[in-house]
Amino acid sequence: MTDIMRKRERLLARCAAQRTELTTIARQWEGPLQVADRALAGINYLRSHPVILGVLAALLMVIQRRGLWGWVRRGFVLWRAYRALGSAKFKLTA
Repeated sequence: MTDIMRKRERLLARCAAQRTELTTIARQWEGPLQVADRALAGINYLRSHPVILGVLAALLMVIQRRGLWGWVRRGFVLWRAYRALGSAKFKLTA
């Protein structure tokens, strides 16, 4: 019976050490995961408000004053990517 009790104590001590290690690891990942959550929330917001994306693209065009044809091509590529993501039948969640 004493052997069982000693083994139990060792296992409980090992569990406590593992819990402490997991807590340390979780704290290290907390910041990067918050950044990822904010990025996903931003992506979902832009997907549900495509007009904002168009306005931002127009602003960039005015600010940088690059050739209109280049922006038309970029806009077309972005539009096709948006359409492809929209038809992919998945939702990014924050």
